[in-house]
Parts: sequence; C-alpha cells; structure tokens
Amino acid sequence: MSEELLQRDLQKNPEKIGKWDFYNIGATSIKNLKEFGIIRNVDYGSEEKKKIDALIVQKKNVIAVIEYKKPSEFKTAIQKQKAIEQELEVAKKLDAHIIIATDTKDTIWVNVLTGNKIKDEKGNFIKENFNPKDEKLPELIEKIKYSINELSDQLKPKELVNPTDLAKQIWQDIWSVSGATPENCLYTFVELFIFKYLSDLGVLQGIFNFNTLYSSYDGNTEDEVLETYATTIRPKIKTLFPENSIDKTTIINGTIFVSKDQKAVQGYSTVFKKVLKKFKDYGKLEHIDYDFKSQLFESFLKESISKKNWGQFFTPIKVVRAVVEMAKDDIKEGVKICDPACGVGKFLLEPIITKLDQFYEVKKGKLIPKITIHGYDKGFDKDEQKTIILAKANMLIYFSDLLKDNPTITTEFAKLFNESFILKTNSILGTLSEPIENQYDLIVTNPPYVTSGSSNLKDEIKKDGDLVNYYKINAIGVEGLFMEWIVKALKPNGKAFIIVPDGIFNRQNDKNLRQFLLDECFIDGIISLPIKTFFTTPKRTYILCLTKKGHKKQIQTDPVFTYFVSEMGESRDVYRFDIDQDDLNEAVTLYSFFKGNKQSFSKINTDVRCKIQPIELFKPENHWCVERWWSSEEKETLGIKDENLKLKIEEFPTLLEEVSNSIISIKAEVEELSNDANKPKFIKLAIKDIFDLKIKTNNSKFTKTFIDKNKGEIPVYSASKFPENVDYGYVKDKLEGVKYFEDCLTWNIDGSIGKVYLRKGRFSLSEKVIPLILQKKYKDSLDLLFLKYAIEMEFSKHYFGFDNKAGKGKIQEIEISIPTDSKGSFDLDLQKQLAEKFKRIEDIKKSISDELEKISSTEIEFE
Repeated sequence: MSEELLQRDLQKNPEKIGKWDFYNIGATSIKNLKEFGIIRNVDYGSEEKKKIDALIVQKKNVIAVIEYKKPSEFKTAIQKQKAIEQELEVAKKLDAHIIIATDTKDTIWVNVLTGNKIKDEKGNFIKENFNPKDEKLPELIEKIKYSINELSDQLKPKELVNPTDLAKQIWQDIWSVSGATPENCLYTFVELFIFKYLSDLGVLQGIFNFNTLYSSYDGNTEDEVLETYATTIRPKIKTLFPENSIDKTTIINGTIFVSKDQKAVQGYSTVFKKVLKKFKDYGKLEHIDYDFKSQLFESFLKESISKKNWGQFFTPIKVVRAVVEMAKDDIKEGVKICDPACGVGKFLLEPIITKLDQFYEVKKGKLIPKITIHGYDKGFDKDEQKTIILAKANMLIYFSDLLKDNPTITTEFAKLFNESFILKTNSILGTLSEPIENQYDLIVTNPPYVTSGSSNLKDEIKKDGDLVNYYKINAIGVEGLFMEWIVKALKPNGKAFIIVPDGIFNRQNDKNLRQFLLDECFIDGIISLPIKTFFTTPKRTYILCLTKKGHKKQIQTDPVFTYFVSEMGESRDVYRFDIDQDDLNEAVTLYSFFKGNKQSFSKINTDVRCKIQPIELFKPENHWCVERWWSSEEKETLGIKDENLKLKIEEFPTLLEEVSNSIISIKAEVEELSNDANKPKFIKLAIKDIFDLKIKTNNSKFTKTFIDKNKGEIPVYSASKFPENVDYGYVKDKLEGVKYFEDCLTWNIDGSIGKVYLRKGRFSLSEKVIPLILQKKYKDSLDLLFLKYAIEMEFSKHYFGFDNKAGKGKIQEIEISIPTDSKGSFDLDLQKQLAEKFKRIEDIKKSISDELEKISSTEIEFE
C-alpha cells in the first residue's frame, strides 16, 4: 500500500484542478493507484510497477500524466524528447489524453494518441507553463481535451467551434414560413450548408459561388436570385457530384425552396435571402468541427415535432460512439464494413472521421479507398429516399478536410459516396431482399424494431425460393430477420455490434433465434442500455457483441461481458442535456480490457455494474436480459431504481399483445415439460447419509485481512446476500490451515438462507458456509444439480431464517427423494432430466413474473 496516499489522505481528499482531481504523487506506483481506487482496477501489465510524478483524474478516467524534471535534465531537445518517451507507454496504458512534461519553468504538452506536441489555434506549439494554481489552467486542459484526436494535434479555431446554433436559427426561419417537418427543414439546411461550404472551399467558383449569388441581390429581385439558385447553381452541384445511376440519388435534395420539377418555389424568396444572410454573417465554413459533423442531425431531432416518423434512422451519437469505440480494433486497412439499416450513416462514418488520411488516399487524381463501407436503406418514395441522400451529404461533411485539399476531383468523391450508400428499392424487403453470405469483416447497426406488419415481409419471402432457404429461423419481427441476415453476411471470425430490443432476448418464441446465435457465433458481450435511450421507443435496448465462429463445431468456453448502464452521459428526454453520470463510457472502457483477458478479467474486476457471466447461463430457452441478473439488493447498493415503462394509450394494446404472445408460448413449453407418461419411483435418503458432514469448513480466523495478505487464484465464497459474488476475494492454493473444496454443493448458515449452490472448480469457504461433500459411494450415482433443487425444495418446508438458522444439526435428518430405475437403483439420467426441468421451471416462473411486471409497472400517458 502507498504510505504517500495514506499520509496525505489523497484517496478521500485529493487536490483539485478545476473539476478534476490532481494527485502530485512521485512515490506511488500504478499498482497502488488502482488498489486505492483512483484509477481502474484492471491489468496494466509491466507498467504497474512504474511510479508517476502526477496525475489529473476524473472518475478513474486519466486526463493527463505529468512528468516533472529538474531544469538540468530539461534543457536540450533530446532531453525533452526523452521525457516524453519516458511517459508515453504508461500514458497509453492509462488511456490518458495528455502528457505534460515540465521543469516548472518550461512545459511541453503532448497528444498521447499521436505522440506529437500540441499546437495552438495558429499552429504554434503551446508554451503555457503548467502551474496547478493557475486559474486559467482548467480552461486550457478542457480545450486541449476537446480538440485533439488521432488526426489532430491542434486546438480548434475558437470562432468556428460549432455552427449548431446557426443550424437551429435557420431551422426556425424555414419552419416559420413553411410549416415543414423538421425532416424537410433538415434536408434544406444541409443543402444550403453544402452550397456555402463548397463555395468556401473554392469548389464552386464564378457565377456558381455563394458570394456571387449573394451579391446579385444588388440589382436583382429576391425572386430572380432564388430562380438563379434553382436553375443554375443546383444543376451545377449535381454535375460536380453525379447521382447514382441506379437509385438516382445524390448529395442534395432540399424541398422547401425548390420544387420537385427543379423550379424556384414562389413566395419563399424572402426567407431564402434571410437564410443566405445568416450564412454570410457566420463567416467561412472551412474548418468544420468534429462534433458538429456528428451532432448536426441530432440537433434537428431535438426540435422535431414528428420524431416518431424518422427515429427509425436515428441513433443517439453517444451510443454510436460507444459502439465505434468497442469495434475500433477491428477497423483497419482492407476490411469490409456494413450497416444494413444505415439511416444517415453514422455507424460507418464515425470510425473514419479521424482516420481519413489512413483509409483514403488521393493519387494522380484518383481517390483510393483502403477500406470498404456499405450502408443500405430502403425507400419507395421521395421522403424515404432522403435517408440515403442525407447519408451521402453527411459523408461529404465528414470528408470535408479531404475534400478541402482536393477540390477538383468531385466526381471521384461522388463515386465513393454512391458506392458507400445504396438505396434498396427493388422490394419491400429492402436490404433483406439480397441473401448475402460471408462478405463482411464487421457489421455495426441498429436495425428497425417492428413486430406488427412483419408478416407482410414474411409473405414476400415465401414468394422466393432462395429467400425461403435463407431465412429459416422464423424469428419474431423485422429485427429477427435482420439478425439472421447479419450473422449470415459476416465472414467467419467477423464481428458484429448490434443494437437490439429486449424482445429478442426475452420472447420464448424467439428461443430458436437465440439458439441460432449460439450455433453460429461466440457471444462476446451484452450491455444493457437504460429505458428511453432512444427518442422513439420506450423499449429497453442492448448492445450485443458477436464474433462469428470460424467453424460451426467450435464450442464457446470464454465467459460473456455484461454491464448494467443506468445513465449514458446525457438526459433521456428530448433535450438530451449532458449529465455527469456516464456508465456507458465506463462499460466501453472495461470491455476493451475484457477482450484481452477474458478468462481472468473477473478476478480483477471491481465494478459492481459489470458481471462476467459463464456462457452456460446463455441457454436459448432462458432470457438474456442481463440487467435482471442484478439482485434487488445489488441494485439498491448501486442506487438503481427500476424504471417504469411509459406508453401512450394507443401504444398499450401493442404491449398487451406482446406479453400475451410470450405467455402463450410459455404455456406451450410447460405443457411439453409435463407430458411425461413414465412416472418415476423415488426412495428417500437423509442428508447425513448422502453427504459427509464430518468435513469442516474454515474457522473464524479465516478473514478478509488474511486473504488480502495471501492473494492468489482460488475464489473464497461467503454467506453474503450476493452468493454468486466472490466477496472475500481470491487466496493462494495449498496454504497451511486453509480448507479447500472442489465441485460440490454449499449451504449458507447465514445470508441467503434457503439456497444451495453448486460450486464448480477449486474454491474455499468462509466459516458461515457448509460444504456438502458427497459420500464416496454416491459419487457416480447422484447428480449434484438434481440434489441442489431437491434439497432446496425440502428446506423450504422448514422455514429456515435468521431466527431459525440452518446448522448441520438441523439439516442432517432431513430426507431427500431420489428417483430410481426399474431395478431400484438410483437413475442418474433421470436425475439429470429432472434437474433440467427444475431449472427450466424456475426460469419460466421468472419469465412470467417479468412479463406481468411489464404490464403492472407501465404508466399510461393520455397526451
């Protein structure tokens, strides 16, 4: 332990730099920092022994690593570079943003992602000295943190940080005169934004330039100027960026100022001038901010009065970035990435926004992509086609820096946009109409969630023999069809990160889909998102992480990462204000550590929102709604309240139908379980005859303190309220005086009285837990899982509790009924069958309870 942290009380009372914690700690190692909970308790490898001079931390997230040097060691360029290199690896391991190397007089600021020194807005290296007492320091660090990324070492220009306010003003102007939906206001804003932007880059010149058009108000009427835009400039933009010859879509399609037959709309010329003036007054759009590119569509949705109509292609940017962060290790040169329900394309564009130079090369007038992205969406009329138009326009905005450097090859960019985003209009099935197999290395998507009306799609599938053979699972809803498409479209060993609704994990009539996922894929992780994560659905949703098996015969042995997210860094109303609590970011960070250490991660994990679950828990007949695997006590510890579903009165019948269908499917399964013509015979044996009760557990000296001093690999289970958790920690094997057990049942005297636990592998126990070790003569004839349920059933009749504790003396005479075969011998196969039935009945009762809870807890809104 670190004497420095204890003596200075830094764990509870750290120094402050603005809102962040500052630890000036030259004598404390990385290992000490994680043991004290200052940084995450994960494996930092060989860097754990290293001592750091100082850290700036926010909720275990390392903002900056500080290296202090003597002036004599910080004079030359070589000395300064050495100081940077000395901290770079540890800063990367800590996932820090900034390295600050200083001798208190001279300071170097370094971007950890690139290893380069950070520049100010004008391109000069930052010279500000690092002084923790400087009141301006937090502002500088915030600005650096906001600006730098894998592509940029420079602070963003202050005057062009983010034109979102401009977007909102123009939305109001357009809506006030037209009453158009936010969708159409958005399309129109994006079109004019592109017009101004292409003009500022020099792509549009002469009579086609924004400034030329605006100056033409001197001497021309407002109607004439709008007519010039409609008949001269728009066709020019479409010439520079040719449309896709198949689906006829291009980057612009505003409908407010220009009619469908490409003529100026009478009566809108005054507001057109007003909008152009706001663009003019705003200034040049050369440096488009990263966050503006990402949040343009989000800002319009916040103003939307018809969110339900277009939420189908909108995923909150924080969720998009979480998925992208989880998938980033799989995004490299040569990969093929797909989003089969792409909407405006964010899942495909966010991963490349800071890596354009790495993934796209311009050579001899040709734009050469080094990765392939495919986004599909369907549409049959102009409104539906606008999603792909917006995706292409979005791609142009994301590619702004590359286009700025290569303004003369617009046709090349148009070709890339058209190949990347494709409209599927040949069938009502859209993307689902093409039975693709083994094509993509990575799929990231948020498919539509629709149960009603999906029968129309299934009827369409029945008309095509190839599709009938492709979609074999008969899953519920459109999302079920998409899941089948996604898995089949992945290459062997390919990965998928999919936003899925609770129905896929919960519906009994989707157990075939869950079986399909287990057969074809490794289940890497499931992150439970909070209710109302999405604007348009009250459903609980999840991030499902899959790896397609290289060979179908492979069996998953790795555990599954699960995480219970309560908040994701923003309010879950239409306003989406930033808030402090961000469990989603923490989930993503821990998932990255889990990926590299799946088998051992649970031993170092201390986050109670994170559970590493055995794959055996993910049976197709069980629900996979992972947040239900946190007990009420655990939720209370976390301060989590179970949120009630809120539905409009017209949405309530749909919920009733879903619950009814689920219970009907459960009823059919119970009937199947009860249809057993052969009723077994049973004989009774006392607990003392089945188990060797003379074997003792550990004594009262076997404490947490003792375990902390003898840390090892063997789990120690206690009689806590959370018996699945390893509360006591892990101890070394073969310690003198310590009793160890293996593959047996245990019974709690205190804590979760009434439950028997089957503990697998080697373990140890606290004094309040009784080991139930089979007599040697029964080892090959009695099934432990059956005994677990049989004992619990008998114990429930004896009302054990804190006033009636269940010591060995009280349980030894209790008799257990055990099935026999026709010869009167213990029937091991039948025991195993009954054990499975016991477990399934438990799961079914829980499923019914959960389904009814959905109805009883739902709040009905009449607005």
